[in-house]
Amino acid sequence: MAGYDTASLVTSAWPNAESYSFGTPLFWLRYFSPCYYTPVNTSSSNANAECREIWISNSSSPMLGPITTPTQSRLSGSSAEGQADGQTFASALVTAYLDVVPMLLPTNGELYCWLDQEASTSLSLAYWNGWADYVGLYNWEGTGALPLFPCLYCNPDAPPPNCSTIGNADAWPAAAVWSSEPLRCSNYVKDTPAWAAETCGTLSATPTEVWQFNDGSGICNDSLVDQDVGAPGFYTPSYCFYLDSEPP
Repeated sequence: MAGYDTASLVTSAWPNAESYSFGTPLFWLRYFSPCYYTPVNTSSSNANAECREIWISNSSSPMLGPITTPTQSRLSGSSAEGQADGQTFASALVTAYLDVVPMLLPTNGELYCWLDQEASTSLSLAYWNGWADYVGLYNWEGTGALPLFPCLYCNPDAPPPNCSTIGNADAWPAAAVWSSEPLRCSNYVKDTPAWAAETCGTLSATPTEVWQFNDGSGICNDSLVDQDVGAPGFYTPSYCFYLDSEPP
């Protein structure tokens, strides 16, 4: 149940990961707008090229999960800021979905949508509720379907509020947490570590379902990919976009 996330285009990231022999991914997690890194790091840009590379990396499990990384100072802001970022994110998802003809919503109707909160960033209840409310109630293409499930990527043990925010009784329920800690730099997608992800503990009942166990930014290795694994009993690819054929 292991895969990659990357701030680089998959067209660069997969050949890089392949050269390191990290292993074959069962899923990819990629950035959609808003993303403060740079506009090119969104899957709605060069969407077909990226999805072709996802297909090449593993045509038996061509899965793409969405992440958004707004300017981090906004995460401690208002409901209006959260709503605006949620609107941009949902629009980017639809744009990619329409651009890549063979890309489909998950068959279970639940696309996990990850809000990236870095360890030094505070998450306010107002922002979370503004973002999660817009995402969670997004009417997909006017069909009446509500397939977007708000989730949080964070370092659960970081001092700034994260788990306590989504654990607040007034918070929009988060479907899952994706933990960035601890690191297991000697493990890879082809050899995942025993499950030991940090959790929210008593601060939130939201389960930790994905663990980023190997950071490719230079802490663990100098590659273009971070490496991730799903919790025991949780099949991450089921909560991602699915490609039913290779994009043209």
